[in-house]
Amino acid sequence: MSTLVQWIHVTAAVMGIGGMGFLLLILMPSLRVLTPEQRDQLSRAVLGRFRWASWTVVLVLLASGLYAVRQYYWEVAWGKSWKFLTLKIVLAFAVFIISLGLTVPLKILDRFRARRQMWLSLAFALGIIVILISAYLRRG
Repeated sequence: MSTLVQWIHVTAAVMGIGGMGFLLLILMPSLRVLTPEQRDQLSRAVLGRFRWASWTVVLVLLASGLYAVRQYYWEVAWGKSWKFLTLKIVLAFAVFIISLGLTVPLKILDRFRARRQMWLSLAFALGIIVILISAYLRRG
């Protein structure tokens, strides 16, 4: 069972970070070749679909991450692995907050979304760091 949960966790992380990478590195630069009307139409369609994917990824990562903490770390004494795990969790929550801030359709978040590329870049970079920490923890 734990292998299945780990696979689900890693798959969700790959989908979430990969989706952000696609938006940041491929879609957003490609939108420049479209007319403003086409750009808006495509952006709305893609971001609408990405919203549900990112929310699902966040929920799956939370559930599988809690399971993993309980399975692998709960009985481990406080030390280096807990410090890195705590950092990983804090950074992952930062990625979740940015992702939700960019996708929740509330008017109050328009100013946040106006700087979409900057926030997406930050979330992507933090996600890469989370993956690096995860790889380190799996070796320990």
